[in-house]
Amino acid sequence: MTDARTPTGAAHPTELLRQRRMALLLVRLPDKTRGWLFWLREPRQKWLRLPAGSLLVVGGLFSFLPVLGLWMLPLGIALLAEDFALCRKVCAHMLDWVIKRKPHWLGIEPDETEEDAYLRIRPQIPPHHRTGMDEQANL
Repeated sequence: MTDARTPTGAAHPTELLRQRRMALLLVRLPDKTRGWLFWLREPRQKWLRLPAGSLLVVGGLFSFLPVLGLWMLPLGIALLAEDFALCRKVCAHMLDWVIKRKPHWLGIEPDETEEDAYLRIRPQIPPHHRTGMDEQANL
């Protein structure tokens, strides 16, 4: 998974937060969908992620047509966020909105913090996707 790094080589806290929130969102999906989305977010899948993300964004923009839907736009932005800083910012803003207004979409219980929810779902995240996300304590 590509992540923004500071000049010292440490992952930027905002990027770690975005990765954790994406993990919270992805584990809510059905097993098959979750598996291929984690796979698609791996750095070596860039050749497939870029066209898929681009097509999803275009499909989301044409959501007024039959078959296409607005749901395609945020999914495309989330995929492109792995490779483009502008999409990372947009994705982070979308996830901020979800955390503030609809935390249950990420599986966060009313009596639970975001950190507690991440620790609860951590075993469901593939080990190579956890790297970096566990560097930062208490988000």
